[in-house]
Amino acid sequence: MNSAHRAAAVLDKQVFFVLGCQKSGTTWVQKLLDGHAQVCCDGEAYFGPLLQPLLSQALNAYHQRHKAGNAGNFNQQELRQLFAFACGLTFQRWIDASGKTDVRAVGEKTPEHALCLGELDQCFPSCRVIHIIRDGRDVCVSGYFHNLRQGGDKLRGFRGRFPDFNSYIEYTVTRHWVAYIQQARAFGVRHPQRYHELRYEQLHTEPGREIAAMLEFLGVDCDEPSIAACAEAGSFKTLTAGRERGQEDKQSFFRKGVVGDWKNHFDASNTETFMRHGGALLHELGYEA
Repeated sequence: MNSAHRAAAVLDKQVFFVLGCQKSGTTWVQKLLDGHAQVCCDGEAYFGPLLQPLLSQALNAYHQRHKAGNAGNFNQQELRQLFAFACGLTFQRWIDASGKTDVRAVGEKTPEHALCLGELDQCFPSCRVIHIIRDGRDVCVSGYFHNLRQGGDKLRGFRGRFPDFNSYIEYTVTRHWVAYIQQARAFGVRHPQRYHELRYEQLHTEPGREIAAMLEFLGVDCDEPSIAACAEAGSFKTLTAGRERGQEDKQSFFRKGVVGDWKNHFDASNTETFMRHGGALLHELGYEA
């Protein structure tokens, strides 16, 4: 079977997307699920935020320059088919690289997909969505330290945009945390059978139960050995090459891996800023104020 046929065939598997606000545990979920023998999950391909709009722009430019008349134009449905096929090529490469021989669910993790679920839904009408939510205050702390570990021009640019923690909190809550959660949950209201929501905090306290729920949602084996394999693949010690959860490494993507770290970093001013912009959603989600 050639690559074109294989890319088309992979789209017959259960396609899913892992998403959520940045620093909410999307990479953790990706690693957990990819530990399953019947699941291939990778990222960040940015299908929705980058590939789809760039493909659309390229076709629009082509339409303006070709001389084949209307027969040379691609309509919206054909654009979606081209986009889905391009994603299928990526999925198939991931499966080939994984060495897995019985993949039944193939997934992609890009946090920003929370903002373009409508278009993804049109291109993948049977796709499933796994949305992880984390206390927004911990999101702010984790994101802030994540940016501070950058060096050179990136760090200078970050410092220029956000001279203090309060300015970063306001940006993160208004532009990311609230928007991502609200839009992903709106998809869940429209498609409850294709949407699975979990909390970062519960994945800490009851990993076996949360992993089993995700595996059942994807329609793959969820027996004890499968759950154990996922838990091992996504354990903090595995992801950090031996560190225990709570042992901080400010230069690592997986800095600390704990719940409630905001209490160590928020002062009264930070709390006021967060609550002014995200307090309503924090209460709605049931987090302690």
